Amino acid sequence: MNGETMRFGFVVSAGLGYHIPRLFESEATYDEFHNALRLLKQQGFSGVELNLAFADEQKLSRIRDAIRQEGLTLAAVGTGLIYAERGLSLTDSDSAKREKAIATVKQLTQFASSENAVVIIGRVRGGLAGNGKRLELFHQSLVECDRAASEHRVRIALEALNRYETSLLNTAADVAELIHDERLRSTGILLDSFHMNIEESSMEATLREHHASITHFHIADSNRWPPGHGHLRIEQLLRVLQELGYGGWVSAELLPKPDNSSAVADTAHFLRSHKFI
Repeated sequence: MNGETMRFGFVVSAGLGYHIPRLFESEATYDEFHNALRLLKQQGFSGVELNLAFADEQKLSRIRDAIRQEGLTLAAVGTGLIYAERGLSLTDSDSAKREKAIATVKQLTQFASSENAVVIIGRVRGGLAGNGKRLELFHQSLVECDRAASEHRVRIALEALNRYETSLLNTAADVAELIHDERLRSTGILLDSFHMNIEESSMEATLREHHASITHFHIADSNRWPPGHGHLRIEQLLRVLQELGYGGWVSAELLPKPDNSSAVADTAHFLRSHKFI
């Protein structure tokens, strides 16, 4: 991911980002998806990040065609809705549920491979409750997912999430340790400015320490609004990444505040004003 130019995308999902309730569950939501993609293109974004809870081939094919039709690239495929909507996680003590979660991640990995997109593993790890057994199950599940990613020549971006969302892997160092311990070949680190602001003692130092392993990066301000609406100096973080030669995707994963269109426009204005796009 080093030596190239950063590319910028925006999340469109039934959750964070450009928010479309029950996305891909009705014809109307596909129309709104097209509208969202057109807006991203108009505002200067080159990619879109999705968060999917299904691996229906017909739906995935239609989504792929829509993104290509609107002249964008699929930057990343998030998997958090597998947990948020279906209640499946990579750490579930019920082996049948855990296997369903793993199978869905593997199917989305295959989908991502056709577009050279990153696969994100974040909230699909499960919720707050934590113990040694859950961590062991998470390690086992990640080994399986990493093996599938290697087969499909896809990168997994394992996200460091803040302590209020999970008890597993809150910092970049936590993620790096797991990747090292399990010798994961196709897994890197996903860092998010919102989570880093809570967990990292120095955000810039963290970027410098782990830059070789950063596979994907999320931006949102301290209040999870678009950049410029909180107290984070996101432009400084992006300049550090630029200086370090980061050539992966940077996606805006934020609350659609004050509304979808304004969130996209405000983020694009911020990036243009600092000459990133």
